[in-house]
Amino acid sequence: MPTRLSNRVRRLRLGLLAGGLVLCTATPVLGATLSVGAAATPAQLTAMPSSINFGSITLGDLSTPTTVTLTNTGGTTDTLTGDTYGGKDPDDFLAYPSDDPSNNCTVDDTTGVVTIPPAGTCDLIVAFLPGAVGNRSAAITLTDSGTTPVVISVQGVGTEGYYETSAQGAVSAFGDAQLFGDASGSPLKAPIVGISQTGDDGGYWLVAADGGVFSFGDASFFGSTGALNLNKPIVGMAPTLDDGGYWLVASDGGIFSFGDAPYYGSTGGTHLNKPIVGMAITPDSGGYWLVASDGGIFSFGDAQFYGSTGATHLNKPIVGMAATPDGGGYWLVASDGGIFSFGDAPYYGSTGGGSANAVGIATSGTSTLQASSDSPAVRATNEKAHFGSRVPAGW
Repeated sequence: MPTRLSNRVRRLRLGLLAGGLVLCTATPVLGATLSVGAAATPAQLTAMPSSINFGSITLGDLSTPTTVTLTNTGGTTDTLTGDTYGGKDPDDFLAYPSDDPSNNCTVDDTTGVVTIPPAGTCDLIVAFLPGAVGNRSAAITLTDSGTTPVVISVQGVGTEGYYETSAQGAVSAFGDAQLFGDASGSPLKAPIVGISQTGDDGGYWLVAADGGVFSFGDASFFGSTGALNLNKPIVGMAPTLDDGGYWLVASDGGIFSFGDAPYYGSTGGTHLNKPIVGMAITPDSGGYWLVASDGGIFSFGDAQFYGSTGATHLNKPIVGMAATPDGGGYWLVASDGGIFSFGDAPYYGSTGGGSANAVGIATSGTSTLQASSDSPAVRATNEKAHFGSRVPAGW
Protein backbone atom coordinates (compact mmCIF):
# COMPACT_ATOMS: atom_id res chain seq x y z
CA MET A 1 0.00 0.00 0.00
CA PRO A 2 2.71 2.59 0.85
CA THR A 3 4.40 1.64 -2.43
CA ARG A 4 1.24 2.21 -4.48
CA LEU A 5 0.69 5.62 -2.80
CA SER A 6 4.34 6.65 -3.33
CA ASN A 7 4.07 5.84 -7.04
CA ARG A 8 0.99 8.03 -7.25
CA VAL A 9 2.81 10.97 -5.60
CA ARG A 10 5.65 10.61 -8.10
CA ARG A 11 3.14 10.71 -10.94
CA LEU A 12 1.57 13.86 -9.49
CA ARG A 13 4.99 15.56 -9.30
CA LEU A 14 5.90 14.58 -12.87
CA GLY A 15 2.59 15.90 -14.15
CA LEU A 16 3.06 19.23 -12.41
CA LEU A 17 6.68 19.58 -13.51
CA ALA A 18 5.72 18.88 -17.10
CA GLY A 19 3.22 21.71 -16.95
CA GLY A 20 0.31 19.33 -17.37
CA LEU A 21 -3.07 19.38 -15.70
CA VAL A 22 -3.50 16.68 -12.99
CA LEU A 23 -6.94 15.71 -11.72
CA CYS A 24 -7.46 13.61 -8.64
CA THR A 25 -10.09 12.97 -5.99
CA ALA A 26 -9.99 14.87 -2.73
CA THR A 27 -9.52 11.62 -0.84
CA PRO A 28 -6.87 9.23 -2.14
CA VAL A 29 -8.37 6.10 -3.59
CA LEU A 30 -5.98 3.22 -3.39
CA GLY A 31 -5.16 1.69 -6.77
CA ALA A 32 -6.72 4.48 -8.84
CA THR A 33 -5.06 7.58 -10.38
CA LEU A 34 -6.14 10.02 -13.14
CA SER A 35 -3.52 12.20 -14.87
CA VAL A 36 -4.43 14.36 -17.92
CA GLY A 37 -1.57 16.36 -19.59
CA ALA A 38 -2.45 19.41 -21.78
CA ALA A 39 -1.22 18.86 -25.38
CA ALA A 40 1.02 21.57 -26.87
CA THR A 41 -0.70 23.71 -29.50
CA PRO A 42 0.65 23.40 -33.06
CA ALA A 43 2.99 26.01 -34.54
CA GLN A 44 1.25 29.08 -35.94
CA LEU A 45 2.84 32.15 -37.51
CA THR A 46 1.52 35.70 -37.59
CA ALA A 47 3.01 38.49 -39.72
CA MET A 48 3.24 42.16 -38.84
CA PRO A 49 2.63 43.93 -41.13
CA SER A 50 0.76 41.48 -43.35
CA SER A 51 0.14 44.05 -46.08
CA ILE A 52 2.75 46.37 -47.64
CA ASN A 53 2.36 49.26 -50.08
CA PHE A 54 5.75 50.31 -51.48
CA GLY A 55 4.36 53.36 -53.25
CA SER A 56 5.90 54.63 -56.49
CA ILE A 57 9.26 53.18 -57.58
CA THR A 58 11.07 54.04 -60.82
CA LEU A 59 11.60 51.13 -63.21
CA GLY A 60 15.06 49.70 -62.62
CA ASP A 61 15.18 50.90 -59.00
CA LEU A 62 14.83 48.63 -55.96
CA SER A 63 12.58 49.84 -53.17
CA THR A 64 13.77 50.42 -49.64
CA PRO A 65 13.30 46.98 -48.02
CA THR A 66 10.47 46.58 -45.49
CA THR A 67 10.89 44.36 -42.41
CA VAL A 68 8.04 41.97 -41.61
CA THR A 69 8.15 40.41 -38.12
CA LEU A 70 6.97 36.80 -37.92
CA THR A 71 5.81 35.50 -34.52
CA ASN A 72 5.22 31.87 -33.61
CA THR A 73 2.10 31.98 -31.41
CA GLY A 74 1.90 28.17 -31.16
CA GLY A 75 3.30 25.83 -28.54
CA THR A 76 5.71 23.93 -30.82
CA THR A 77 8.68 24.97 -32.94
CA ASP A 78 7.83 26.17 -36.44
CA THR A 79 9.94 25.25 -39.47
CA LEU A 80 9.90 27.76 -42.32
CA THR A 81 11.26 26.38 -45.61
CA GLY A 82 10.62 29.15 -48.13
CA ASP A 83 7.89 31.08 -49.90
CA THR A 84 5.80 31.08 -53.07
CA TYR A 85 4.66 34.05 -55.14
CA GLY A 86 1.20 34.46 -56.61
CA GLY A 87 -1.18 37.14 -57.75
CA LYS A 88 -0.94 39.52 -60.70
CA ASP A 89 2.80 40.40 -60.66
CA PRO A 90 4.64 37.70 -58.67
CA ASP A 91 8.07 38.44 -60.18
CA ASP A 92 8.21 42.05 -58.99
CA PHE A 93 8.66 41.19 -55.30
CA LEU A 94 11.12 39.30 -53.10
CA ALA A 95 11.01 38.07 -49.48
CA TYR A 96 13.72 36.32 -47.45
CA PRO A 97 14.92 36.03 -43.80
CA SER A 98 17.04 38.90 -42.53
CA ASP A 99 20.77 38.17 -42.12
CA ASP A 100 21.02 40.66 -39.24
CA PRO A 101 22.82 38.99 -36.28
CA SER A 102 20.10 40.33 -33.98
CA ASN A 103 17.44 38.29 -35.79
CA ASN A 104 15.91 35.89 -33.24
CA CYS A 105 15.42 32.88 -35.53
CA THR A 106 17.89 30.25 -36.72
CA VAL A 107 18.63 30.03 -40.47
CA ASP A 108 20.39 26.97 -41.85
CA ASP A 109 23.19 28.22 -44.13
CA THR A 110 22.95 25.17 -46.39
CA THR A 111 19.20 24.60 -46.76
CA GLY A 112 17.82 28.01 -45.84
CA VAL A 113 15.38 26.38 -43.40
CA VAL A 114 14.30 28.77 -40.64
CA THR A 115 13.52 27.53 -37.10
CA ILE A 116 11.27 29.65 -34.89
CA PRO A 117 10.64 28.39 -31.31
CA PRO A 118 7.32 28.89 -29.47
CA ALA A 119 6.77 32.61 -28.76
CA GLY A 120 9.84 33.30 -30.93
CA THR A 121 10.11 35.87 -33.72
CA CYS A 122 11.90 36.17 -37.04
CA ASP A 123 12.45 39.21 -39.27
CA LEU A 124 11.63 38.82 -42.96
CA ILE A 125 12.93 41.29 -45.58
CA VAL A 126 10.48 42.20 -48.37
CA ALA A 127 11.38 44.36 -51.40
CA PHE A 128 9.85 45.63 -54.65
CA LEU A 129 11.48 45.89 -58.10
CA PRO A 130 8.80 46.97 -60.60
CA GLY A 131 8.83 45.12 -63.90
CA ALA A 132 6.54 47.51 -65.77
CA VAL A 133 4.85 50.90 -65.50
CA GLY A 134 1.62 51.02 -63.48
CA ASN A 135 0.06 49.25 -60.50
CA ARG A 136 1.85 46.04 -59.47
CA SER A 137 0.70 43.53 -56.84
CA ALA A 138 1.31 40.01 -55.56
CA ALA A 139 0.70 37.62 -52.66
CA ILE A 140 3.65 36.00 -50.87
CA THR A 141 2.74 32.73 -49.12
CA LEU A 142 5.19 31.39 -46.53
CA THR A 143 5.85 27.65 -46.55
CA ASP A 144 6.06 26.36 -42.96
CA SER A 145 4.95 23.59 -40.60
CA GLY A 146 2.08 25.63 -39.17
CA THR A 147 -1.56 24.71 -39.66
CA THR A 148 -2.58 27.93 -41.43
CA PRO A 149 -0.34 29.49 -44.11
CA VAL A 150 0.75 33.11 -43.69
CA VAL A 151 0.09 35.32 -46.71
CA ILE A 152 1.70 38.76 -47.12
CA SER A 153 -0.05 41.08 -49.58
CA VAL A 154 2.31 43.43 -51.45
CA GLN A 155 1.72 46.23 -53.93
CA GLY A 156 3.46 49.18 -55.54
CA VAL A 157 3.51 51.37 -58.63
CA GLY A 158 6.13 51.25 -61.37
CA THR A 159 6.93 54.71 -62.71
CA GLU A 160 9.15 56.24 -65.36
CA GLY A 161 9.90 59.61 -66.89
CA TYR A 162 12.32 61.52 -69.07
CA TYR A 163 14.13 64.83 -69.59
CA GLU A 164 14.38 67.27 -72.46
CA THR A 165 17.08 69.90 -72.81
CA SER A 166 17.34 72.98 -75.00
CA ALA A 167 20.32 74.37 -76.92
CA GLN A 168 20.67 77.03 -74.21
CA GLY A 169 21.05 74.34 -71.53
CA ALA A 170 17.53 74.51 -70.03
CA VAL A 171 16.24 71.14 -68.74
CA SER A 172 12.56 70.08 -68.56
CA ALA A 173 11.37 67.01 -66.62
CA PHE A 174 8.38 64.73 -67.37
CA GLY A 175 6.88 61.77 -65.51
CA ASP A 176 8.81 61.05 -62.30
CA ALA A 177 12.07 62.67 -63.50
CA GLN A 178 13.65 65.09 -61.01
CA LEU A 179 15.52 68.29 -61.81
CA PHE A 180 19.09 68.76 -60.52
CA GLY A 181 19.94 72.01 -62.27
CA ASP A 182 20.85 73.10 -65.78
CA ALA A 183 23.21 75.30 -67.78
CA SER A 184 20.65 77.89 -68.88
CA GLY A 185 22.30 80.59 -66.78
CA SER A 186 25.88 79.79 -67.82
CA PRO A 187 27.84 81.27 -70.78
CA LEU A 188 28.39 78.48 -73.34
CA LYS A 189 31.15 78.28 -75.98
CA ALA A 190 28.95 75.96 -78.06
CA PRO A 191 25.25 75.05 -77.87
CA ILE A 192 24.06 72.10 -75.79
CA VAL A 193 23.27 69.13 -78.01
CA GLY A 194 22.45 66.25 -75.65
CA ILE A 195 21.63 64.98 -72.16
CA SER A 196 22.17 61.64 -70.37
CA GLN A 197 21.09 60.57 -66.88
CA THR A 198 23.01 58.67 -64.19
CA GLY A 199 21.91 55.13 -63.36
CA ASP A 200 20.58 55.96 -59.88
CA ASP A 201 18.35 58.81 -61.11
CA GLY A 202 20.51 61.18 -59.06
CA GLY A 203 21.93 63.37 -61.82
CA TYR A 204 22.68 63.91 -65.51
CA TRP A 205 25.24 65.22 -67.97
CA LEU A 206 24.77 67.87 -70.66
CA VAL A 207 27.09 67.82 -73.67
CA ALA A 208 27.86 70.71 -76.01
CA ALA A 209 28.64 70.64 -79.74
CA ASP A 210 32.37 71.05 -79.06
CA GLY A 211 32.32 68.04 -76.71
CA GLY A 212 32.25 70.10 -73.53
CA VAL A 213 30.58 68.13 -70.70
CA PHE A 214 28.55 69.65 -67.84
CA SER A 215 27.71 67.50 -64.79
CA PHE A 216 24.72 67.87 -62.44
CA GLY A 217 23.61 65.96 -59.35
CA ASP A 218 25.79 62.89 -58.78
CA ALA A 219 27.08 62.76 -62.40
CA SER A 220 30.92 62.61 -62.51
CA PHE A 221 33.25 64.19 -65.06
CA PHE A 222 35.56 61.80 -67.00
CA GLY A 223 36.80 64.01 -69.80
CA SER A 224 35.66 65.77 -72.97
CA THR A 225 36.65 66.72 -76.52
CA GLY A 226 36.40 70.41 -75.73
CA ALA A 227 40.13 70.92 -76.47
CA LEU A 228 40.24 68.67 -79.59
CA ASN A 229 39.93 69.60 -83.25
CA LEU A 230 36.92 67.55 -84.42
CA ASN A 231 36.07 66.58 -88.01
CA LYS A 232 32.39 66.93 -87.15
CA PRO A 233 30.61 68.38 -84.11
CA ILE A 234 29.49 66.27 -81.14
CA VAL A 235 25.76 65.58 -81.23
CA GLY A 236 25.09 63.27 -78.26
CA MET A 237 26.38 61.17 -75.39
CA ALA A 238 25.52 58.09 -73.30
CA PRO A 239 26.91 56.76 -69.96
CA THR A 240 28.13 53.25 -69.12
CA LEU A 241 26.14 50.91 -66.88
CA ASP A 242 28.11 51.78 -63.73
CA ASP A 243 28.32 55.52 -64.54
CA GLY A 244 32.10 55.08 -64.66
CA GLY A 245 32.40 56.56 -68.14
CA TYR A 246 30.53 57.75 -71.21
CA TRP A 247 30.55 57.89 -74.99
CA LEU A 248 30.33 61.03 -77.13
CA VAL A 249 29.11 60.72 -80.73
CA ALA A 250 29.84 63.12 -83.61
CA SER A 251 27.50 63.92 -86.51
CA ASP A 252 29.43 61.56 -88.82
CA GLY A 253 28.90 58.74 -86.29
CA GLY A 254 32.41 58.92 -84.87
CA ILE A 255 32.56 57.60 -81.29
CA PHE A 256 34.74 59.00 -78.45
CA SER A 257 35.05 56.88 -75.29
CA PHE A 258 35.86 58.17 -71.78
CA GLY A 259 36.27 56.43 -68.42
CA ASP A 260 35.35 52.72 -68.64
CA ALA A 261 33.30 53.07 -71.86
CA PRO A 262 34.31 50.39 -74.47
CA TYR A 263 34.21 50.89 -78.25
CA TYR A 264 31.75 48.77 -80.31
CA GLY A 265 31.91 50.47 -83.70
CA SER A 266 30.70 53.59 -85.51
CA THR A 267 29.39 54.98 -88.79
CA GLY A 268 32.45 57.20 -89.18
CA GLY A 269 33.34 55.49 -92.48
CA THR A 270 29.75 55.00 -93.70
CA HIS A 271 27.85 57.17 -96.19
CA LEU A 272 24.81 58.52 -94.34
CA ASN A 273 21.60 59.94 -95.82
CA LYS A 274 21.34 62.26 -92.84
CA PRO A 275 23.81 63.13 -90.09
CA ILE A 276 23.88 61.33 -86.74
CA VAL A 277 22.23 63.39 -84.01
CA GLY A 278 22.26 61.17 -80.92
CA MET A 279 22.91 57.83 -79.26
CA ALA A 280 21.65 55.57 -76.46
CA ILE A 281 23.27 52.70 -74.58
CA THR A 282 21.88 49.18 -73.97
CA PRO A 283 21.10 48.21 -70.35
CA ASP A 284 24.22 46.06 -69.91
CA SER A 285 26.57 48.53 -71.67
CA GLY A 286 27.10 45.84 -74.30
CA GLY A 287 26.11 48.02 -77.23
CA TYR A 288 24.53 51.27 -78.38
CA TRP A 289 22.19 52.83 -80.90
CA LEU A 290 22.97 55.83 -83.11
CA VAL A 291 20.09 57.90 -84.53
CA ALA A 292 20.15 60.15 -87.61
CA SER A 293 18.17 63.36 -88.10
CA ASP A 294 15.62 61.52 -90.23
CA GLY A 295 15.10 59.01 -87.39
CA GLY A 296 17.22 56.29 -88.98
CA ILE A 297 18.60 53.88 -86.36
CA PHE A 298 22.04 52.18 -86.42
CA SER A 299 22.68 49.36 -83.91
CA PHE A 300 26.06 48.20 -82.54
CA GLY A 301 27.08 45.51 -80.05
CA ASP A 302 24.01 43.88 -78.46
CA ALA A 303 21.64 46.76 -79.33
CA GLN A 304 18.40 45.56 -81.01
CA PHE A 305 16.43 47.38 -83.69
CA TYR A 306 12.79 48.24 -82.73
CA GLY A 307 11.84 50.65 -85.48
CA SER A 308 12.58 54.14 -86.78
CA THR A 309 11.09 57.22 -88.47
CA GLY A 310 13.43 56.89 -91.44
CA ALA A 311 10.48 56.44 -93.81
CA THR A 312 8.15 58.87 -91.99
CA HIS A 313 7.51 62.51 -92.95
CA LEU A 314 8.56 64.61 -89.95
CA ASN A 315 7.52 68.17 -89.16
CA LYS A 316 10.94 68.73 -87.58
CA PRO A 317 14.14 66.69 -87.59
CA ILE A 318 15.00 64.13 -84.91
CA VAL A 319 17.58 65.50 -82.47
CA GLY A 320 18.08 62.71 -79.90
CA MET A 321 17.05 59.36 -78.47
CA ALA A 322 16.88 57.45 -75.16
CA ALA A 323 16.42 53.75 -74.39
CA THR A 324 13.96 52.28 -71.89
CA PRO A 325 15.62 50.86 -68.76
CA ASP A 326 15.04 47.25 -69.85
CA GLY A 327 16.45 47.83 -73.34
CA GLY A 328 13.15 46.76 -74.91
CA GLY A 329 12.48 50.05 -76.67
CA TYR A 330 13.49 53.67 -77.13
CA TRP A 331 12.17 57.18 -77.62
CA LEU A 332 13.16 59.63 -80.37
CA VAL A 333 12.69 63.36 -79.84
CA ALA A 334 12.27 65.97 -82.59
CA SER A 335 13.47 69.57 -82.45
CA ASP A 336 9.92 70.77 -81.75
CA GLY A 337 9.76 68.45 -78.71
CA GLY A 338 7.69 65.78 -80.45
CA ILE A 339 8.22 62.28 -78.99
CA PHE A 340 8.22 59.01 -80.99
CA SER A 341 8.06 55.73 -79.04
CA PHE A 342 9.25 52.31 -80.21
CA GLY A 343 9.32 48.85 -78.63
CA ASP A 344 8.12 48.99 -75.01
CA ALA A 345 8.72 52.73 -74.59
CA PRO A 346 5.52 54.38 -73.24
CA TYR A 347 4.36 57.87 -74.20
CA TYR A 348 3.87 60.44 -71.39
CA GLY A 349 3.66 63.73 -73.26
CA SER A 350 5.88 66.20 -75.07
CA THR A 351 6.53 69.85 -75.81
CA GLY A 352 5.64 69.33 -79.49
CA GLY A 353 3.98 72.41 -80.98
CA GLY A 354 5.53 74.68 -78.35
CA SER A 355 8.28 77.28 -78.67
CA ALA A 356 10.99 75.11 -77.10
CA ASN A 357 13.96 74.11 -79.26
CA ALA A 358 14.51 70.58 -77.97
CA VAL A 359 17.91 68.98 -78.61
CA GLY A 360 17.90 65.79 -76.51
CA ILE A 361 16.06 63.30 -74.32
CA ALA A 362 16.97 60.91 -71.47
CA THR A 363 14.97 58.53 -69.27
CA SER A 364 14.77 58.82 -65.51
CA GLY A 365 14.86 54.99 -65.14
CA THR A 366 18.00 53.20 -64.04
CA SER A 367 20.00 51.69 -66.91
CA THR A 368 20.07 48.20 -65.42
CA LEU A 369 18.65 44.83 -66.38
CA GLN A 370 15.09 44.37 -65.15
CA ALA A 371 11.86 42.55 -65.87
CA SER A 372 10.72 42.69 -69.48
CA SER A 373 8.34 39.79 -68.85
CA ASP A 374 7.02 37.94 -65.82
CA SER A 375 9.24 34.90 -65.26
CA PRO A 376 11.01 33.50 -62.18
CA ALA A 377 14.37 33.94 -63.91
CA VAL A 378 13.85 37.68 -63.96
CA ARG A 379 13.56 37.85 -60.18
CA ALA A 380 16.56 35.57 -59.74
CA THR A 381 18.79 37.66 -61.99
CA ASN A 382 17.66 41.08 -60.82
CA GLU A 383 16.20 41.37 -57.31
CA LYS A 384 18.46 38.68 -55.85
CA ALA A 385 21.43 40.26 -57.58
CA HIS A 386 20.89 43.35 -55.42
CA PHE A 387 21.24 41.25 -52.24
CA GLY A 388 23.79 38.62 -53.35
CA SER A 389 24.66 36.08 -50.66
CA ARG A 390 22.20 37.70 -48.22
CA VAL A 391 19.38 35.59 -49.73
CA PRO A 392 19.51 32.09 -48.13
CA ALA A 393 19.32 28.93 -50.24
CA GLY A 394 15.75 27.91 -51.03
CA TRP A 395 14.38 31.47 -50.98
